[in-house]
Amino acid sequence: MTSTDFDFAKAIAEIPVDTFFDEYWEKRPLVVSRQTPDYYTNLLTMADIDLIIYSLQPDWKTLRLVKQGGFFAQNFMHPDGSANIVQLYNAYQQGYSIILLDLHKRWMPLSAFARELECFLNHPVGINLYLTPKNSQAFVPHFDDHDVFILQIEGTKNWRIYEPIVELPNKEFAGGEQSLPKEQLPPVVADICLQPGDLLYLPRGYGHNVSTSNCSSLHLTVGIFIYTWSDLLSGMLRSLSKQDVAFRRALPPGFIRDSEIKQSLEAQFQEILQYLATQAKLESGSEKLTDSLLENMKNPLPDGYFRRLDHLSKINLETIVQKRKGTIFRIVTSENSLTVKYLSTKIEMSQKFAAALDYINTNSKFTIKDLPLLNDDAKLELVQRMIGSGILTIVEERTVKDSGDWS
Repeated sequence: MTSTDFDFAKAIAEIPVDTFFDEYWEKRPLVVSRQTPDYYTNLLTMADIDLIIYSLQPDWKTLRLVKQGGFFAQNFMHPDGSANIVQLYNAYQQGYSIILLDLHKRWMPLSAFARELECFLNHPVGINLYLTPKNSQAFVPHFDDHDVFILQIEGTKNWRIYEPIVELPNKEFAGGEQSLPKEQLPPVVADICLQPGDLLYLPRGYGHNVSTSNCSSLHLTVGIFIYTWSDLLSGMLRSLSKQDVAFRRALPPGFIRDSEIKQSLEAQFQEILQYLATQAKLESGSEKLTDSLLENMKNPLPDGYFRRLDHLSKINLETIVQKRKGTIFRIVTSENSLTVKYLSTKIEMSQKFAAALDYINTNSKFTIKDLPLLNDDAKLELVQRMIGSGILTIVEERTVKDSGDWS
């Protein structure tokens, strides 16, 4: 299994995806114990750590040295801002965990894995690396405001899991993570020791106390930064505020200090609620979250794409194309034109392409001639633009007879 094979189903196997969402998602922890120590090593190994630090040069924002919630006291950066690896060796031997934040932005196997998860779950994903020496602990007991999947890569780690003190907290409760009260820890749900190849899923809010024993541990924390109904409603209200001036009007002066003004707000508030009940559209909130997810993705994954661009002139109606791996785009229609929102890019197009774009969005692989409601020249024009913008790619199996090699 290669890193490009890794998707959500493989990450949680042997648990069926439907079973996971029915029985565990946002409900309770899941432990998948495997007798396959190398299950996740195509994503990362202990031998990669030196290379990552040396070649990717994480800065002080993305590299942490932590022990018992405290940070390494000495400066572990060179004057140019790169990590002093000898100092990291020193800190590690003193019991400090090495934490690399957002490693999916810099390590290709994790980039591909994170993008697969985002396309499947439609929630933003972040992946951090934790390398903890033996007989050590990075953080005090705490809970997170996002769901996490723990992928145990090498070594073992002990997890004591506590009942939530807040059900499904968001950033309003925790702001990332929240320490548990030392004097009165919640009841223990489970005591487990993750072995290499094991997986742990924790819904947000479940407290955990994590430590190593007689060996070191390397694991990945895959954070799922959930979009909630609250986020959906916020997006919907932002859309309404653009459409209707009533949502942009100021609250009356003195609305905090004057009780009479407070009371007068109630009638207006009820009017707004009635308006929302009749005018609010789910789609407007969903579109805002889609745009947020696309902007979070930023760029397409590297896949040798410049070579594909060199062969744009060779495509014909028999060419088979497909959306690039990890691709999501949104179609925004207006009276006379439409816009394709793809990652952080906007592509303006004619309305005549609307049906064909819907077809592309719902078909992962197709022959150019199958695009609906366009003449042959328009079909080729659209596909050339979509390939040129990085949305579509030519399928490896060559369908156009020519003397060149597309691979």
